[in-house]
Amino acid sequence: MFLVSIWQLKAAESGLVVINTKAGDLPVTLISPDVEDSANRPLVLIGHGLAGSRVIMRGYAYSFAHAGYNIAQWDFAGHGSNPNPMPDERDENLLVLDAEAALQSARENGFTVNRIAVLGHSMGSAMALSYGLVHPETMATIAVSPVTRPVSSQLPQNLLLLAEGLDQRFVENAELLLAQAGGAGGDLEAGTARAMEIIPGVEHITILFSPTAQETARQWLDSTFGAQPGASEFTDRRMLWYLLGLVGTMLFFVSLSPLVNNMDEGYQEQVVTTVGRRLAALTIGALGATGILYVLSNAGLDLSNLLGVLVGGYILVWFAIAGTISLLLLGRVPGEFERPAFLGGLMVFAALWVGLGFLGNYVWLPWFMIPRRLILWPLGVLLSLPWFMAVAQAVLPTSWWGRILWWLGYMLVLVGGLFLALRLNPELGFLILILPVFPLVLGLHALAAAPYRWRVSFAVGGSLFVAWLLLAVFPL
Repeated sequence: MFLVSIWQLKAAESGLVVINTKAGDLPVTLISPDVEDSANRPLVLIGHGLAGSRVIMRGYAYSFAHAGYNIAQWDFAGHGSNPNPMPDERDENLLVLDAEAALQSARENGFTVNRIAVLGHSMGSAMALSYGLVHPETMATIAVSPVTRPVSSQLPQNLLLLAEGLDQRFVENAELLLAQAGGAGGDLEAGTARAMEIIPGVEHITILFSPTAQETARQWLDSTFGAQPGASEFTDRRMLWYLLGLVGTMLFFVSLSPLVNNMDEGYQEQVVTTVGRRLAALTIGALGATGILYVLSNAGLDLSNLLGVLVGGYILVWFAIAGTISLLLLGRVPGEFERPAFLGGLMVFAALWVGLGFLGNYVWLPWFMIPRRLILWPLGVLLSLPWFMAVAQAVLPTSWWGRILWWLGYMLVLVGGLFLALRLNPELGFLILILPVFPLVLGLHALAAAPYRWRVSFAVGGSLFVAWLLLAVFPL
């Protein structure tokens, strides 16, 4: 299943030419159809959103490239493989500079750049709208999950707004922009066309993998430039193949778990304390961490950029404080750091690193960390370890049904604590967009750790993986 997944994920590039290059420190990916006249096709600049990267926008890139367009993608400062820190002020003019650098890279690699379109998601939509204003020759602008920026009835040219049906905030943003741009209608040949589409059944992230959204954007390009010669049909099914590979990877590592468990047949895990005390310990730890960091924020600590990582640093420090408080309340730290328990933790980490992360690098995650991120990983592991030790103390040992119930309680405590942090600290505003991902990721961690009998396996695997995930994804 894993190999089939890799094969199908790579098949999305069949018939395309992919060039990974740099414009100074700016990582750039150029994608074009593998045809003789590809250099002369219209070029589409594609910018990602906050905490995204080139990878998460590949669905649009592949869809457009198979339709005959050339593509330029890049990682904004602080994101993905870009080592430069994100500016304190998210100035769309700085975002436009990155787009201009990517365009120059395309020109230097032989692409004709006299017919340009631009697409951006969320933060990237600020770039797209501003680029269309700063460069009035841009023939089409597509804003996905748009933020509000000043627009007019004339610029940007041929404006398409795509909003997710499950998030009213971005629908309202799109409606405001459409009204500001003169309303739906206009003339494509004159560059004054305006349209808004609400994509049903998707939210802020899944709109990036929606075949409907991708096809709507592709048709807008064809309406602007005309259908391109040699265009081929492409439906983005990479997420399905990714999920297949994830399941296959998890099953493979589950099949290996007896090799580790059999190293200590006589091991018996003991219940530490009552259910009520265990749940109370996690709850008090979560609330205590949120409260302590709130007090530190009022004393002048910049919570949004702890460890030099936007929001991700806050979560790691929150794990350290919440876990330490919870362990103190539980009154006991597991001591079974023997070889089998530690090996079990490494197996849990490997299952998640390969299945969720390595395969995710083909679909949505910038998984391979640059040195500036990687150097923080050991610290991130140490900071997150107390929380996962405390959760392991609370959850294990129990039956499968017991684990599910504990997972639900554990998610309520974690998400509740972080949501309260968001309400108390508005500078953590981006946290609201990624909170829904926590139950999924930590649910997969619980599944990967389930075959192993040791609490330490749960804790070591979780801290290694979650620290990697936070440091690989969140902006510098």
